[in-house]
Amino acid sequence: MNYRILLILGVLGGLFSLNGSAANPNDCDNPFTHSAEYPPAQLRQVAAKCDETAIANLFYNRAYHAELLDKFHILTRLQAHQPTDDLTHYHTQRIFIALAEAFAGRAWERGEAQAITLLNRQYDRSIEIAEYQLKGYDVLAARTRRAPVAR
Repeated sequence: MNYRILLILGVLGGLFSLNGSAANPNDCDNPFTHSAEYPPAQLRQVAAKCDETAIANLFYNRAYHAELLDKFHILTRLQAHQPTDDLTHYHTQRIFIALAEAFAGRAWERGEAQAITLLNRQYDRSIEIAEYQLKGYDVLAARTRRAPVAR
């Protein structure tokens, strides 16, 4: 019963926060400024306004990655009656992307043009791993995690 109340409050809170927040018009020019504060729906709105494909893809990747990790977290909480270490994978993906974002942001500030492209590759890899894990393909997720990163 408590989960239902929390779910309803979470959905209502998300709706109110989404209606009250507006995207910064300069988000496409400065993709590392406020994007961490935006919910996935707002990230997609920003992506639709961006003229540069790589930056638009970055905002789409951020939105999809956040949704996948939320689904993964919800599923592991629903399956809490089984012993699992899936939250370790969840936190690993969150930390990995946070570090990739931080390094890409610094590279972007230094004027490195490939920072967005490399960050998009990291998002693609993390999304692929999360999709495998959500489908129960832990072996494929582990293989993808160990595979060398294409540059």
